[in-house]
Amino acid sequence: MESHKTSRGYETAVLLILALVNGVVALDRLAVNFLSPYIIVDLGLSNTQLGLLSSALSGAISISGLLFAALADRTGKQKTILVCMLIAFSLMSGGAGIAISFATLFLARLALGVTEGPLVPLTQTIMGAASAPTRRGFNMGTMQIGGAFLVGAMLGPILAVQFAERIGWQATFFLSALPGLVSALLVVLFVRQPVQTRSSASETATAPAELPSIRELLRSRNLLLSMAIASLFTAWITIQNVFLPRYLTELMGYTPQTMSWMLSLSGLGGLVGGVLIPALSDRFGRKPMTVLTGFASVLVPLALLTVASAPAMLGIAFVVGGLVVGCAPLVCAIIPSESVAPGRVTTAVALSMCSAELVGGVLSPPLAGLAADAWGLRAPFYLDIILALACGLLALALKETVKR
Repeated sequence: MESHKTSRGYETAVLLILALVNGVVALDRLAVNFLSPYIIVDLGLSNTQLGLLSSALSGAISISGLLFAALADRTGKQKTILVCMLIAFSLMSGGAGIAISFATLFLARLALGVTEGPLVPLTQTIMGAASAPTRRGFNMGTMQIGGAFLVGAMLGPILAVQFAERIGWQATFFLSALPGLVSALLVVLFVRQPVQTRSSASETATAPAELPSIRELLRSRNLLLSMAIASLFTAWITIQNVFLPRYLTELMGYTPQTMSWMLSLSGLGGLVGGVLIPALSDRFGRKPMTVLTGFASVLVPLALLTVASAPAMLGIAFVVGGLVVGCAPLVCAIIPSESVAPGRVTTAVALSMCSAELVGGVLSPPLAGLAADAWGLRAPFYLDIILALACGLLALALKETVKR
């Protein structure tokens, strides 16, 4: 099955199903951040420990994602591995619900990360193979960010806080197992195993024995730049995800309910940007949109440091600033997949995701937590401004991959 030979109906069905998969994944991933005001009180966590919880998840994701992506490329069984890991992910999602201390919560997030690691590279590979070349950016961006932000970032904070108020934060973690299992069943029933993944950069088939090694993949300047930008951009968004709830409730005095609606507005911006930015890159090119979103990422941290006491202004900044999230699928999946040979797409995406998780997910939260403990909750957002500017500067060195 090659992308240009699939029907539009099948392409749309795959988009909807895999968007749901990414939405469920995002909801589980962000749940600790949404519920942090409750968890911190019950377990007595510090800012550094809160950051370490995110690091545990990201570290496991990075290693697991790379290992299973390489296995998928070697065996060609992307769908089978996706279904197995989705089922395991669903079963592990309630682990945080039985946590009674920082150590047990840390282990629960570590185990969840092992099952989550290959999900995004696998879904991006399947989505890319099912997409017509002229809609690849739109489909891959909508699948990853659209699903994640609609379910995880928009509905997630509201639902998580409402359930936590009614049944407690621990019981809330058990609620995501069912949608994960449903999404696995949908993949089994309606998603086909891709026979060949094609890329814009190279449209000729590569025999399995001729697949380039990871070392050879890393000779691609575009892949290296994508990995670097993905690392910095993930650090930018992870710092916000981890510390924004505490910043709004503790420093700015918002209630948890108001905080959840504020985060939902940010999710709305991310949802629109996750669809719009990759779609615009189909028309205007990957590089210009990556440069634009990189530099524009300064908006949200600037707003937090200047107008956070004005709810209306902050809400507008969240919606507008959230549009830059469309940068994530560009550097984590779309540009890497178009910069390597067919048959190595899953590994290329996993490499970008791995670097993003190690730097952005593992290193940045505890470092930002240390800064917050030392200099206050405003410190992480000064770091975010530096990260945003670095993303824009690195994007200037990218080579365009889309043929216009």
